[in-house]
Amino acid sequence: MFLRPREPFSFTRTLRFILSPPALLNGRQFAPLLDYFEDGEYRRVADIDGQPVLYGVSERQTSPVTLRVRILAGPIDSRTRSAVRSLVERQFSTHLDLGPFARLAEPDRVLAKLLAHFRGMRIPQATNVYETLVSAILEQQVNLTFAHQVKKALIETYGKSVEYEGRRYNAFPEPAALAIATPRELRRLQISGPKARYIIGISRATLDGALDLEGLRAVEPAVARAKLLEHKGVGPWTAPYLGLRALGHLDCLPAADVGLQKAVQMFYGLRQQPPVKKVEALGRKWSGWRSYATFYLWLTYWEEPAWRDSVLRELKAERRA
Repeated sequence: MFLRPREPFSFTRTLRFILSPPALLNGRQFAPLLDYFEDGEYRRVADIDGQPVLYGVSERQTSPVTLRVRILAGPIDSRTRSAVRSLVERQFSTHLDLGPFARLAEPDRVLAKLLAHFRGMRIPQATNVYETLVSAILEQQVNLTFAHQVKKALIETYGKSVEYEGRRYNAFPEPAALAIATPRELRRLQISGPKARYIIGISRATLDGALDLEGLRAVEPAVARAKLLEHKGVGPWTAPYLGLRALGHLDCLPAADVGLQKAVQMFYGLRQQPPVKKVEALGRKWSGWRSYATFYLWLTYWEEPAWRDSVLRELKAERRA
């Protein structure tokens, strides 16, 4: 299967967020948990009609950009092919027109520079809303290293896997697997008691239909946010993060995110880290595309310090002029 994303599109930059967490000060590298890049191809396991399916996406060196999508393991019937195609289109936002965002960013000196640097980058959408929610709960108020360690333990204990050409590809645990877990069992994986209860509760609600996470893609963003906030473990950071990363919402602003606050301070030349209300006030200029403004600011942490310092010097000089 072949897809032709709407230009401008950068496969490399879109994958950067998924595959390469920001470098830690100690130089530690993290092994892939669910997203893999092997033999020039991005690979992932997805649940398609109850079956684990390993698919691959690679970029063909053509103009315009073309993506090749393959099913590597699992059923290869028309229904599965169609489901995988739709999943990849959503995951890489291949139909999204970034033109309106470019026009909005043009008068903002910071966003204009970031837009030029990250040209064609899409916010990679998670293949599964449930996975994103559970992962977000695990990542609340802990550092990157510990979050990776706990998530790895959860995946290896409760998740399935697919073998392909001698390699193992892990899948995230299904709601049914975590719905029957006990807080004590999850505590053995170093998941805190409250988080364990949140995860089990959300898993049970998802399993019995009380919480239709995939269905949230079809409702208005404000409705989706309200439904998410009804559940313990979902707060003012988690709800907009899910909207941004899993529901395809273009106008989410996780103003309470410390990383976003620090990036705003750095690039907008503020003396102090801005509080939530200050970020929200700034974000009004980005209305309609606050998810992308947020994500472009986040991605500056993925870049080399030399590039970041260069941009900051340019912005400082422009503010003085």
